[in-house]
Amino acid sequence: MLLLPYRVEPAWIGKNDAESVDLYYGPDPDKAEAARVGAVWHPSTIAYFENRAAVFPPHKYVQASGKRIPVCFDASGTWRFDPVATVAFLLSGWQEVVLKTRDEHGRFPFAASFQAETDARLIPIVDWVRHITADALIKGGLLLERKAFGDKEWAFCATHDVDYIRKWRPGIWKRELLDRAILNQAKESGAKRFDRARRAVWSVFESGDPFYAALTRIPAELEGRRARGTFFYKAGAHGFRDVDYSLTDTSVLTAIDRQRRGGHEIGLHPSYHAHAHPARFSQERSALRNVSGNSVTTNRAHYLRFDYPSSIHHLESAGMTLDSTLGWAGEGGFRFGTCMPFPLFDPIAGRESEVWEVPLISMESALFNRQNLSLEDAIAETHRMMDTCRAFGGVFTGLWHNTLWDEADYPGWGAHFEDAITYASKHDARMDTLSRVLDIWK
Repeated sequence: MLLLPYRVEPAWIGKNDAESVDLYYGPDPDKAEAARVGAVWHPSTIAYFENRAAVFPPHKYVQASGKRIPVCFDASGTWRFDPVATVAFLLSGWQEVVLKTRDEHGRFPFAASFQAETDARLIPIVDWVRHITADALIKGGLLLERKAFGDKEWAFCATHDVDYIRKWRPGIWKRELLDRAILNQAKESGAKRFDRARRAVWSVFESGDPFYAALTRIPAELEGRRARGTFFYKAGAHGFRDVDYSLTDTSVLTAIDRQRRGGHEIGLHPSYHAHAHPARFSQERSALRNVSGNSVTTNRAHYLRFDYPSSIHHLESAGMTLDSTLGWAGEGGFRFGTCMPFPLFDPIAGRESEVWEVPLISMESALFNRQNLSLEDAIAETHRMMDTCRAFGGVFTGLWHNTLWDEADYPGWGAHFEDAITYASKHDARMDTLSRVLDIWK
């Protein structure tokens, strides 16, 4: 994993093999000194993982390219930190296993993370450690070639969770006319209440629903920039957090067919409880596969719910090969310390899975609703994250729901999406589906 982005794979050398090695990692200072680059682990590092204590590892900060980067574990040799253990700690999801803090939806929150502890929300720590390691190897005389996405140096994946097909449904009518217009639960002015009621009534006479219209406009915006996206559809509703819709409804079938003909990917958005119920998960995957006409091997959990590491095994047993759930629900940033794809790993079983993660970097509802950013600030933060992914040759995966262009309830969200895809196109990203980006990179 340390050298995954560089088209090389370490060859493990035993005691009686070659006299010299390029990269040494182990307990012997003499061998580390003899290697091109070497790290000597500290006994406390082994103890940290063996004890499974619910604490952060010992950490410090290093300077790299003028940036202050948090790294973990003491070591000697080329560096004064342990690059292998740092990468292992973050990419294995270790903190999500040993730290038990969860939010109301059972998710590991940013506030409880190592990145929050070290003020590293927007710093891909793993990718910086890789850069530091590769730089030392290159200075030692090795030739390292960074992986790319065909003829593009970085990638942009527009992804879209379809939580609802239509805005105007019974619950929304109740909210707009009874709760807000009549009972004034939102404590709005009379003029604003009248305007909301007028708009709701007028929608009866309009030909299009904003959420359904977005299922056509989103792919059109992407195709206008020679891009393709991934659309995650729900195939079940088993709790009050789920809004039910039928995959066999003509409007849903039409939207899926239009997206498939445009070269877009159809993925599964399992219902609120399905992430922890393998049988239900498999049923929902089969239902979506039956109407979409493809195998459906790409997943993103509803509400970004993921029980680490048990969800990995549920994904494997259901036949999924790609997941893009692991981003922060309340903030943008690098939850696993990377913008690169990586195979999910179960640190309890000590086993690498067949499921690859293309990590979620940013979600529009987090930017606008939870970080409470203005449109201008949301665009600026998104550009910053995209620039970071571009600098490392990684993947910026963004999530935009089909609530775009509903200016009454989601003002600026559509403009944010249009700006992001325009920015990616301007900076020469490969703008493709999650599965195609992963296949090319692997």
